[in-house]
Amino acid sequence: MKILIIEDHPLFVEGLRLILDDLFDQAEIVSASHAKQALTLLESEADIKLILLDIGLPEIDGRALIKIIRGRGYKQPVLVVSGSENIQLAQDMMRSDAQGYVLKSSALVELRKAVKEVLNGGQYVPEEWRGLLSGDKKQAGDDIRVKITNRQLDVLYLMAQGHQNKVIADWLNVSEHTVKTHVQALFEAFAVKNRTACVREAEKHGLLMIS
Repeated sequence: MKILIIEDHPLFVEGLRLILDDLFDQAEIVSASHAKQALTLLESEADIKLILLDIGLPEIDGRALIKIIRGRGYKQPVLVVSGSENIQLAQDMMRSDAQGYVLKSSALVELRKAVKEVLNGGQYVPEEWRGLLSGDKKQAGDDIRVKITNRQLDVLYLMAQGHQNKVIADWLNVSEHTVKTHVQALFEAFAVKNRTACVREAEKHGLLMIS
């Protein structure tokens, strides 16, 4: 089984490698320290079966990267392995089509359980956060979320990280004109006239979680 680890701290990558080697008899581990390297591996290594994703990455963070991964059609289950105990952030990642969220501080047995659950087609979050999976409660940002398409949300995440239209277009594999159209739609949805105000309003509505 081939597993992709997207993590920019080499020591943690090696720790995960040891855990996965112990968990699977024939695990093949590939790793990427940033988003572009991860996307290159996903393109060249078609037999990757699982992605372990950190959030705090250079260039673009894990929140934006998972949207790009899904936008490019990759269906592999994603288990977020994060040092953040921000429940809203975990909720945001699950809504972005991650299959699990586990803390870096978790006991070894919990990490193993999370990996197995995700590989078996399930979802995993820390036990005390299980309400995240119920989907019964109204989520932050629901009122304005209905005005924003998934692609516009992708643009919003990248815009919030300071990227200009041309860079966003490259990440999302669309034209710069398309990005400009999405940015204008975001301005209209939030009733603002510039990018700074747009990001600020998105944060107020809970669409951009602070880690």
